[in-house]
Amino acid sequence: MVIQVHFATKTVVVQRQKVQTQCSKEQLMSKFKRHDMNGDGKLSKNDIKKVFKELGSSSGFYRANIAMFRLHNEHNGYVNINDDKEFEELVDYAYECGYKVEACTN
Repeated sequence: MVIQVHFATKTVVVQRQKVQTQCSKEQLMSKFKRHDMNGDGKLSKNDIKKVFKELGSSSGFYRANIAMFRLHNEHNGYVNINDDKEFEELVDYAYECGYKVEACTN
C-alpha cells in the first residue's frame, strides 16, 4: 500500500508493508521437525508438548493432549511427520492457536 501525504512545500510518499504477526504454517512445520531428535520421523506427545511450550503456551501438556486427540493418535502416542495428512493436521491445529512470529524464530 502506498500513502501519499501532501505538505505545503512537498509531497511525501510512504510505502507500508504487511508485517507478519502470526507464525506461518511453514515456520510451524520446521519447528516441529526440529524436535524429531532421533530422526525416526515420529513426534511423541512429550516432543509436541515441548514445541507448544516454546511457542508460548502456558500449558504445553494441554495443547499436546488436544493435538493427539484431534489426530486420533492418543492410542499410539506419536505423530508421524512423514505422513503428510497427519503432520498437516498437527500444524493446522498449532496454526489455529495463533502463536506470534517471535515464538517461531527461536
